[in-house]
Amino acid sequence: MTWRFSGQLWLFLASAFAFGLGQAFTALFLNFYLRALGLGTEWQGLINALPALTLALLSLPAVALARRISNAHTLKIGTALGVLGSVLLALAGGPGLALLGALVQGAGAALTVVAGPAFMANHSDERSRVTLFSVQSALMTGAGFLGNLLGGRVPEVYGALTGSAPDGLDALRAALLLAAALGLLGLLPILGLRPSDRPRPPGRSFAVRDKRTMARLVAPNVLVGLGAGATIPFLNVFIEGKFQVDYASLGTLFAWASLATAGTALLQPLLVQRMGHLQAVILVQASSLPFLALLGFAPQLWLVTAALFVRGALMNATGPVYGAYAMSTLPEDDRPMYAAVNTIGWDLGWAVSSLLAGVVRGRLPFGPAFALLFSWTLSMYALSVLAIYLGLYRPARRRSLAASSSAG
Repeated sequence: MTWRFSGQLWLFLASAFAFGLGQAFTALFLNFYLRALGLGTEWQGLINALPALTLALLSLPAVALARRISNAHTLKIGTALGVLGSVLLALAGGPGLALLGALVQGAGAALTVVAGPAFMANHSDERSRVTLFSVQSALMTGAGFLGNLLGGRVPEVYGALTGSAPDGLDALRAALLLAAALGLLGLLPILGLRPSDRPRPPGRSFAVRDKRTMARLVAPNVLVGLGAGATIPFLNVFIEGKFQVDYASLGTLFAWASLATAGTALLQPLLVQRMGHLQAVILVQASSLPFLALLGFAPQLWLVTAALFVRGALMNATGPVYGAYAMSTLPEDDRPMYAAVNTIGWDLGWAVSSLLAGVVRGRLPFGPAFALLFSWTLSMYALSVLAIYLGLYRPARRRSLAASSSAG
């Protein structure tokens, strides 16, 4: 395990940090911004789902592009599209431009999600890979801490400077424009990335050498996407509506939750060293389930706050470990395809459940709607843990025991 990364990786990580700041701003205010534009819960569900849906539809073409022009150049195009989408969204005056911005963001995300993990895997080795993926995740969530902490104050500061309402459309638009500016800052280090000297993989662009392993790796994340899309995009609306929390306090709350996730992500390499990849993922994700239930059903803000911190830290921190395990298990030629297929599965699940969540929130009162949505999320997360145990851990353990018996 080593923390020594190449200069190319540090450029990639610097970009991840800047983009994490911008994404935190957007995630905190998007639903409130759409509401200020006069768009109801169904529109909110659609616009939250659209980037994920676009990402899923374009992931396979993104694999072909990455194999043709390199992961580095694909990252440049994807990052630029992400910035453009953020600008369009921030300038929206109604559903048309907001939908276009979400579509462009999704297109950019398809390119970066496919090329990013493959770029990191190709510039690292077995000793540094888990640490690298954990550092990248920690930087993103650490940026989320700063983004939420500072972003929560932007409408308040804008309102004080202009004499306008801090919860008005102009103040929220200012926050999203600042998010776009941070995305532009993240584009600068990406422009310094260079293609690796490795030869382009032969054969068809969409060929998969190890289909069985890929299917077992993707299935748990499909279940997580189905669960997450129903509640995670709307946590800000849930907490604000249930406890009447103002934007600044909400930003502080999500900031500390991001910091908890960043800290936990950095501890994952030590846990992997003691337990192994899959045991660490199963233990940590299973431990998050009671806190998810507490988050959705606790009657007091302090309990919901504690659950938000712990659940997010436990569930999200296993992502880099799982990603590093997948990249180490699959043949090198399958890595971009795994990123694409995994993204398609996760984001289709996210998009479908986000759309349905918008309908549920439009049809049911606030309390019963979120009770139903949190119950669904909890069920999907539990099935995901079971899928990792049955589809990955048990077969890996059988192979290990068989190898030990043969050696003996």
